[in-house]
Amino acid sequence: MNTEENETTLAGRNKKSDDAREMQNFYQYYYKKYIQALQSDADKHDGAQLTKAYQTAALLFEVLKSVNQTEAVEAADEILEAHTKVEEKKQLYMPYNILPLYPDSENQAIMRYPEIQASVSALRNISGLLWPKGIPKKVNEDILDWLQAQFGFQKDNVANQREHLILLLVNVHLRQFPNPDQQPKLDDRALTGVMKKLFKNYKKWCKYLDRKSSLW
Repeated sequence: MNTEENETTLAGRNKKSDDAREMQNFYQYYYKKYIQALQSDADKHDGAQLTKAYQTAALLFEVLKSVNQTEAVEAADEILEAHTKVEEKKQLYMPYNILPLYPDSENQAIMRYPEIQASVSALRNISGLLWPKGIPKKVNEDILDWLQAQFGFQKDNVANQREHLILLLVNVHLRQFPNPDQQPKLDDRALTGVMKKLFKNYKKWCKYLDRKSSLW
């Protein structure tokens, strides 16, 4: 290999090293500029901003990791520590369609409706359920978390079904109590109505197959 080839190879390695360093610097900048800033002043920011920031930080780390692997560069301990915190928070601040169900979301306007609060509270009434061993506890666990722990449902599916179920309960509940001032808690008839709707096909199949239903 001649001198010119050596210089070309060295220049390429230096460029790759610069790319890795640049990516790490940008990740640290983003973490301090957005994640830490939003966390320190969370009361003044919409939770959707935190959700977006955590999702973006997670994607940036994937890019950073890919660049580091290509260039055989290890991420700094500070970055790894920040990523661990991001991953923990990302599990709490998940993207949503209509209802923000992350911690402290009760301050959001839509979550102040009595019928929404009643439905959310009903799903979180799980004090009598036994949990599988080794399942870490989460903030504001509900019946969907319990089902996920028992049967291993995917997180995204659980999140979508949680929102769908809450809105379904709200819809049925409002038919029973059209006046918002008369909705201190979820009406039992709303639960019964939703259960009948959800398990309608199940009961039909049990009857068709001549099997006993497991529902009470």
